[in-house]
Amino acid sequence: MGRIAGVTAEETRDRVLAAAASVFARNGYDGATPAAICSEAGVSSGALYGHFGSKAELFAATLRSHGPNEVERLLAFGGTTAEVVEAMGERGVALAHRRPAEGSLLVEAIVAAKRHPDVRELLTASFAEGERSFTGLLESGQASGAIDPGIRTAAVSRFITMLVLGSLMVAALDLPEVDDDDWAVLLHDLVGRFGPRPPTT
Repeated sequence: MGRIAGVTAEETRDRVLAAAASVFARNGYDGATPAAICSEAGVSSGALYGHFGSKAELFAATLRSHGPNEVERLLAFGGTTAEVVEAMGERGVALAHRRPAEGSLLVEAIVAAKRHPDVRELLTASFAEGERSFTGLLESGQASGAIDPGIRTAAVSRFITMLVLGSLMVAALDLPEVDDDDWAVLLHDLVGRFGPRPPTT
């Protein structure tokens, strides 16, 4: 399999995947070369091709390994229903300060998805699962009274997906800064609408 002496095949594969995630995120799919990935992983080309038949296959495997964690991190807005509305506001405010390198692997995957159906399927599955999980959290919040029972949970989940993905794209550009206070007011006003309705008198 062309692995490093004293290192198992599984460990070599994990090393290649970790290096590939870094190189793909930094250089993009087209700019990432097998030589650069091998150099970063500290393995020979034989070790890489012993596990992956092509760069496209390696990229798909990298997304399987790292993509779900990236999606989960992007869509994780709180561990309990009581905290979810507050967490949405805090995370939404933080989106305005996303670093360009953050989420770069997913940005490259989105670009590559237009040319590679297997990449598109992986991304679709990962984000669909993230939306289902978030929708379930919102529905639990509705059942407990922490979230307005009138909101459409699936629509909110899709809005969150669009917001976090849009933030990745904006971070890659050099747009003028938005006033922090204005952004915070907008986000807190928006997510505040998801909280429980005040009792009518």
